Amino acid sequence: MSEKSSYQIKLSRKGGVGANTNWHWEIQDAEGTVVKTGSAVGEEHKAFATARVAKEKLEAGK
Repeated sequence: MSEKSSYQIKLSRKGGVGANTNWHWEIQDAEGTVVKTGSAVGEEHKAFATARVAKEKLEAGK
């Protein structure tokens, strides 16, 4: 069985269109406190992947 993460990713679009879309992401802990933030440019799935990598690094450091 896999353990459930205590972190959650919030992704929001800040502007742009298509390949030039600006994304802002936040990683929140179980209480909703922002632990890490960042931004990415490009398609949504690529921005989410960037946030997921940061989340995995946080989980590994626990």
